[in-house]
Amino acid sequence: MATILLAAMLAASTTPAIKIEAVPGRGYAATVPLIDANQYDPVIERIKVLAAQKCGRLSVRFGRFFFDNQIDVARGVTVIKDYRQAFTCFDPATDPYKPVPADWKASPAEVAAATDYVARFLTYLDAGNGRALAALMDPQLEATTDEMNRFSREAKMHQTGAGKFTARLDGWLNNPPDASYPGAYAYFAVLSSHPGIAGTCGGILLYRLSDGKYQVSQYDVRYVSQKLIDEEGMSDEELDRLCRR
Repeated sequence: MATILLAAMLAASTTPAIKIEAVPGRGYAATVPLIDANQYDPVIERIKVLAAQKCGRLSVRFGRFFFDNQIDVARGVTVIKDYRQAFTCFDPATDPYKPVPADWKASPAEVAAATDYVARFLTYLDAGNGRALAALMDPQLEATTDEMNRFSREAKMHQTGAGKFTARLDGWLNNPPDASYPGAYAYFAVLSSHPGIAGTCGGILLYRLSDGKYQVSQYDVRYVSQKLIDEEGMSDEELDRLCRR
């Protein structure tokens, strides 16, 4: 019995401390100063438990999370610094976000509205208008003008000439289980015709707030430089594998 108790105490002592703080007007934030990369999944599961305890009879809605990656050279491991996960508590009975029927299909008008929204986003991305980009994002993502300006710079850093960003609608998702809200989502791949860009990975996920109204719930796009492809001698198949990493 003593051995079991000692093992439990040692395990508890190595569990990273998770702090839950109230954020005025935004719910709560769970923060962890430093963890090893292999502790990430257990910490996330613990945050889910603590969030449920904090919300009590209410349900939990997770918002933005972010962290910094670093290498602990002395130990040769990846560490995660300043992890922060936002969350709010809500009553499902009064939740304004409602699921769509499982067989819901977008009308031509909805497709046009979603496509126009993404096109506007890409126009601002090309212009480097971080303020306008942030206004198109889900407020729970807490997107800032500086952050969106950085995304714009990253989108254009490999360009060697004039071109255009375009979006390709790849499909709709109804009430995806891991999404922040129930409802309909549209996924668009982002393409670039700029010289210097060999290809793109990822895209933009739109959430349908109501008929014809949208917000960006995820922007996850990488732009692969032609220089990298030429230097590495990559084939199209290798580029596809690069995008899947």
